[in-house]
Amino acid sequence: MSKTKVTIKDVAREAGVSTATVSYIINNRKDVKIKPETRQKVLQIINLLDYSPNQAAQALAAKRNSVLAIYIPPTDSILLNSENMFVLKDLIKYFNNLKYDIIILNDSSYEKCDKADAIICYNTCKESFYTLGNKNFIPLIALDCIINDPLFYQINSDLDNLKQTASKFFNSDKYNFIALDSSNSDKIHLYKNNFANFEIIQSIEDLEKYKDKNILVTDYVLYKTLKQHNSVCYIPKLSNTKLNILDECLSSLIAHKPLDQHNVLV
Repeated sequence: MSKTKVTIKDVAREAGVSTATVSYIINNRKDVKIKPETRQKVLQIINLLDYSPNQAAQALAAKRNSVLAIYIPPTDSILLNSENMFVLKDLIKYFNNLKYDIIILNDSSYEKCDKADAIICYNTCKESFYTLGNKNFIPLIALDCIINDPLFYQINSDLDNLKQTASKFFNSDKYNFIALDSSNSDKIHLYKNNFANFEIIQSIEDLEKYKDKNILVTDYVLYKTLKQHNSVCYIPKLSNTKLNILDECLSSLIAHKPLDQHNVLV
């Protein structure tokens, strides 16, 4: 749908509500009882379709600077914290080169995204993802986490590609796929269901049992730690291809283009 053709009827149809309900939500009517989940869904769809009854508001939105917010969940793990800093550095470098200004979010700043065009949620649990979405009605994109909601893009590693690359690297010999922990439990379950020898690394001591073994990793910190004493197949989770696709998805979201598909595997 183009911006000039989006109507209140389009929003109502996508949300599965009446046009009156959409109108009540837009005008913040307090005298009408509307379920919080209905209000949130309508506001997300309004944002997705770029519907606005106020042309002045649309003109202001068009003049916004390109600002990107990045959320990475906090952790007490030294290894995971090091990996997160590595990922954050790569994201900032990539999007700075594309002339984005960057805002770093944490758990105390869920509601400080009014200047951002979109939010990248990296390795985030569903609860934190939806908290950000419910408090900030700007586009969200899930990076390396499973959300499974058609309103949002999620970009994850293609596990079939990981298997094929590792099998070729190790000449079909057995290998262990080890990874740092994630707050996104659906992601962990998916990996465990697809790799017979998948293990989560909680501490540096956990690495001792993998010495001199065939190892598949996607975490840079694990690769640097293990490469001297193991045969390591390292497939970076933030490849140039994935970053380019992330940029394409963000551009579509910021332009308020409807999603053709929400689950992107790289």
